[in-house]
Amino acid sequence: MPFDANNINFEQAVVRLLVLLHTKGKVITTTNKDTLYPSSLVQIIKEDKANFEGVDDAIRERLMQNWIISDFATTVIEGRGRIGQARISNLKPLHLSTIKLLDPRIRSQDRDVSIFLYNVFKGTAIASDSDFLMAYLLEGTKRHGEYNLLVDEEKFNDLDIETQFLLRLLDNFSVDRPAVNVKLVPEYKFICEAHQKQFLFDTLKILVYKESVPRRELFSYLTILFNFHTALFALKTFSQINSLVEKQKLRCNNCKTIQSESDFSRLCKCDFQPRIFVDLTLGQDKLCDSLSKKSLDAHYNEMYSYFRSHYKLVKLSEFAKIQGNNNPTLEQLVGYLSSPHLEGFFGYKLADIINDEDLKENPDVQEIMKMDIPAIDKYVEILCNDKSNWKNLVARHKKLMAGLTNMNREDGFMQGGRGKQRKYVLGNLLLEVLVQLAVVSADPRGFKTQPITIVDFVEWLKNRYGIYINELPEGSDSHETAKSLNNNFLALKDRLRQLGFYTDLSDASNSQVIKPRFKVEPELAK
Repeated sequence: MPFDANNINFEQAVVRLLVLLHTKGKVITTTNKDTLYPSSLVQIIKEDKANFEGVDDAIRERLMQNWIISDFATTVIEGRGRIGQARISNLKPLHLSTIKLLDPRIRSQDRDVSIFLYNVFKGTAIASDSDFLMAYLLEGTKRHGEYNLLVDEEKFNDLDIETQFLLRLLDNFSVDRPAVNVKLVPEYKFICEAHQKQFLFDTLKILVYKESVPRRELFSYLTILFNFHTALFALKTFSQINSLVEKQKLRCNNCKTIQSESDFSRLCKCDFQPRIFVDLTLGQDKLCDSLSKKSLDAHYNEMYSYFRSHYKLVKLSEFAKIQGNNNPTLEQLVGYLSSPHLEGFFGYKLADIINDEDLKENPDVQEIMKMDIPAIDKYVEILCNDKSNWKNLVARHKKLMAGLTNMNREDGFMQGGRGKQRKYVLGNLLLEVLVQLAVVSADPRGFKTQPITIVDFVEWLKNRYGIYINELPEGSDSHETAKSLNNNFLALKDRLRQLGFYTDLSDASNSQVIKPRFKVEPELAK
């Protein structure tokens, strides 16, 4: 896994992604700026008479400060016990220029997700200044020198008023420079290239709305999309690594043939595609509630197996170094399982355990030593038998998945915690983003939005993302199950109606249509 298992602040990950896109892979670790507070920005606004006016009394100053805190800045409380003043950690990622106020002195909780996201876009057309994502991030500004950004006066008046305010304020600051000797962030290549292509193409489809959706809302769409795909990536990785260790199979033949938008519907045939049954009835249908919990439990069991698989690969990497290979690929690591020297290497390590004062009398370790399995598997089992370590792994990975799935939030797809069993759901904000993606199609002239039936939308969710609503991944002939699945489908229709995407005009399935909220024609998407 290219990121650490623990609590994740995804906003911080996106902010640091903007830094990496801007610096082409270099982390900014220091700053010469003073510590900034919301009141510091209010003072700048008061003094900049050329660009701002009207903040001339205590009430308006307080209103301005509250607006900055609620809509633009992320703050942390200084001092032990959090009794100090709120200082600015970063600005919300609404434009590339917001990286000017990223404070690298404040500890981040992005867990290297920003590096993972950077590797998604690195080297692609979407990350170039003149195209797609970067062009949108740079809108209204121009590069000055190697790293700084300044307002582009020729394009400034085309921006919305909120972005104009933000860029005028940020023109008082410069982008911090990476250290001269800083290394580029580690490179990571997707095991499943088809998923990376889908990630990139979905980003393009969201950017189709850049002329129709306010910048703040569109950035929210992008963040939700990045979050969603990162969660799917984690679920898929658990399965892929387990398959590699248990079956020596890392990739499926189906995904190798996926190249374009029309091919993504074949992801449902991927051997490692997560199968996610979501309960849309809010727990009102007990069977849907139970099925969604079972769906999540299956993925958690896959995650627990991943712990063993990961340990085994780590130990194989130690053996690889002894064999003179300091940077083995995943396939090379598994290849060492057939080495005639492997048994002796781990037999020697097991001898150390047998002679360890704390372990040699441990009955669980003694039972493992009697098992008729290879020495490396005995060694891994002993590592996993450490209950405190195992409990720590479970806790940290549950925090990871809670963060990636945005548990108990409208932009996520997990619910539970605090004594309640976790299950898969579909938050309204995530559902909205998925609908906005589903109604966008592409032809040789460009992108366009068009209506789709609800039946087609449900099939689209299943085929592209493994999200099941009115059927089960394993199938079912039960009448009771069919009734519950239909209740789930009806609950989806109700949710879409509440979001304003659907008006029920007829019982005929071909007239139950999701209509795009924004009309986009090919010439507008160029």
